[in-house]
Amino acid sequence: MVTFVHEAGSSTAAVASFAQERRVQTVLGAAGGPLSRAAKNVSMLCRVPGPVDVGALTAAIRALVARHPALQYRFVARKDQVLLRRAVRDTPEFGCTVHDAVAGQDHEAVTGGAMREAVDVPFDVLGWPLLRAGVFPGTPSLVYLSVDHAVCDGYSATVAARDLEALYRGLVDGRPAELPPTGDFVAHSAAQRRRYADGPELDQAVDDMRSLLRGRPVEPEFPLPVTDWDATRGRYTVLDLLDAADTEQLARYCRAHRVSLYMMILAAFGVAARDVADCTEVGVLVAVHNRDATTRGIGWYANMLPLYFPTFTVDRFDDGVRMVRDRLMDVLAFAELPLSRLAGRLADAAHQGAGVRSPTCFVSFERNRPADSDGQRSGWAPLDLAPSYRMGYGLWAVQDGNGIRATTASPATRSGEPLLSRWEQRLAEVLTAVARR
Repeated sequence: MVTFVHEAGSSTAAVASFAQERRVQTVLGAAGGPLSRAAKNVSMLCRVPGPVDVGALTAAIRALVARHPALQYRFVARKDQVLLRRAVRDTPEFGCTVHDAVAGQDHEAVTGGAMREAVDVPFDVLGWPLLRAGVFPGTPSLVYLSVDHAVCDGYSATVAARDLEALYRGLVDGRPAELPPTGDFVAHSAAQRRRYADGPELDQAVDDMRSLLRGRPVEPEFPLPVTDWDATRGRYTVLDLLDAADTEQLARYCRAHRVSLYMMILAAFGVAARDVADCTEVGVLVAVHNRDATTRGIGWYANMLPLYFPTFTVDRFDDGVRMVRDRLMDVLAFAELPLSRLAGRLADAAHQGAGVRSPTCFVSFERNRPADSDGQRSGWAPLDLAPSYRMGYGLWAVQDGNGIRATTASPATRSGEPLLSRWEQRLAEVLTAVARR
């Protein structure tokens, strides 16, 4: 039974994290503008073998909410502060939307149509829950979650998929799900606020990052000259960057040059921007998930930091990727400094990098590990479904047994579409060329 808590003096009140506070204030500050209608939702999509027991799936989703504290709170705006209030106790009442089956369960047709519409709907950031779930029944079936970024990051979607499968299987088999303890994101937020309170430690970190940025924006803008972004609609693509053989070749290159695949993708990003739009410098937000091996909680643990580097031609890739590595390592020294805290402190006349910019530019990379903890392949197969990221251009690259692919999400654009398509194609060409040297 859901219990909503409205008392201002309730002991259930807590303070949102820096990132949560900034997101809520940004959306509320847009008041009818494009950002107020721009979804920033993290999505999870899995193909489930055979028909789905909708009752068991609904119960599993409720158990998922009951398991993770970040999903149990709502935001309350109070002047210059955003508070958390517990919105649910015991077992939450939570529904699961059952959609019409799509003929043949064609992945591209579903993710480009009804499912995309379902996950893209913006949440009311002051409402609850900040999560929705649904199923497209069939053989196989498709199950999705969509969660506002304020209470979920990309790594959390992986946690949600694994937990939801285990909870569902346990309910169907009539046995308790065996899951490890989660982290408490509310406690994490409180600890972060204590660490990055005003004081000498924060002052020093901000000053050091100010020197690194040299007046550049805290949130880098997408470097390609696209001007007619429409944040009320989304643009989504799936890019096959490398096949398995070329990925292995690129991994050998990485070992020889002491760089990572993520650094390779960033470097290729810059080469492509130079080739198609004559960009001499690019800036991107890079993600660090800020979790230790024991944290299996859902929440906005991840931090983003600004990285800038000059572009170069593909024939100078060896030197260029090492330069990207060095720039990235300089930035990662600030891995735990909240981006929202940095932006707030740099909001002064002496630094032009503060404020909300649209579209920003974000690039991430992860290795997909589809095996369960016991080494058996999961019955729930994760599928590509880019987050709803209409406040910027996002590229999420994933390595698995088939190679490296990427999904992108951004506001829609009409005149800029050909340029974006050329840039994305060139990105794949650069990576392939380096891999086949």
